[in-house]
Amino acid sequence: MKRTGWIGLGSLALLACMLPVLAGAANPPDPAPGSPLVAPEGPYVVKKGDTLWGISRDLLQDPLLWPRLWETNSFITNPNLIYPGDQLAVPGKDLTPASPVVEAPKPAPPAQTVEAPPPPPPAAPAPPVAAMPPPAPVAAIPPPAPVEATPAPEPPVPPASRHAMVCSPGLVPEQKVDSVGIGTLVKSAEERLMLSMEDRVVVGLDDNHAVKKGDQFLVARTGRRLINPRTGQSAGRVLYAVGLLDVTEVQARVVQARVSYSCGPIGLGDRVIPYAPLLFPDDKTPQPARRSVSGVIVDSLRGEQLMGMQQMAFVDVGADQGVALGDVFLLQRPNLPAPMQTGVFLPMPSDRLGDAVVIRVVERSVTVLLTSSAREVRVGDQAILSHQIAP
Repeated sequence: MKRTGWIGLGSLALLACMLPVLAGAANPPDPAPGSPLVAPEGPYVVKKGDTLWGISRDLLQDPLLWPRLWETNSFITNPNLIYPGDQLAVPGKDLTPASPVVEAPKPAPPAQTVEAPPPPPPAAPAPPVAAMPPPAPVAAIPPPAPVEATPAPEPPVPPASRHAMVCSPGLVPEQKVDSVGIGTLVKSAEERLMLSMEDRVVVGLDDNHAVKKGDQFLVARTGRRLINPRTGQSAGRVLYAVGLLDVTEVQARVVQARVSYSCGPIGLGDRVIPYAPLLFPDDKTPQPARRSVSGVIVDSLRGEQLMGMQQMAFVDVGADQGVALGDVFLLQRPNLPAPMQTGVFLPMPSDRLGDAVVIRVVERSVTVLLTSSAREVRVGDQAILSHQIAP
């Protein structure tokens, strides 16, 4: 009996010693600080505002590991450009930077327990803190910028509207004023003196011109005379475009038409010119000019003293100097030389005023539209050809 009692007491003592071990096996301890991390299962879906830097910080507990996250996802060509909805594969274990300490090799796990974790390697003396090497070079890589969706490039916008292309005026030399056009607007169907859109009109031709139904006429009116500020002589007369006519019927020299576009009030006595639409080269990009062409601002469309963006002006160079539709002029104002104490005059640079694009070309002048303005533009300012559509 005494032996049996001692055996029972020994069994109870052994069971008491084994309880902490069994509890530790049921609840494994938390990983020690600095141990390798295990990435969450499944891909990570990028949200608005995410960066590789932030994802590495939240999932891998170290923002400096973002280059490894980038290497794992080879479809990312630019680490600064990830987009909401992208699915990122997060790297697996052993994400901490490589340690220079050489550890003993780990023994292979038993064949019958493939899923069990391998036994821990033999303990190796940890190096002192003072002997740790400097951080890995990846720490010097700047973090990627926040994710921003890059907008698609917008199509080029023509510098002139249809109104500007149809209604832009031109200059006519004095000797050609009387020969402008092929006919005159002589009557309106409603006996009106001032006409506008959809009004019916009658045109009398000067001669038997080849006109057919469906043709278009530009209605024009001769205006004021302009004086060239550089030469002091006449630069020509302004030819205002006031509207478009669509031919509806032709009988010998009598043409019936309809006002299809109006730039302003149309009146009896206005002249008609065969209309050819201006094909503005909005699909081409002007290149830097290869030749020197210089002119001056002769006047503005309505005689304004100061001009700015989207206003029209006349320049005293034209097709005879190779200027074409879509060319760009740099507008500038010369400055007088500055006197120095030695009596020498120091040349001063010109003031840049803006840019203007050519929207109508005749033989010796062009009409330009101011597309940018740094300062007001005046009559007499210089216009230097800076970009050309054709070489």
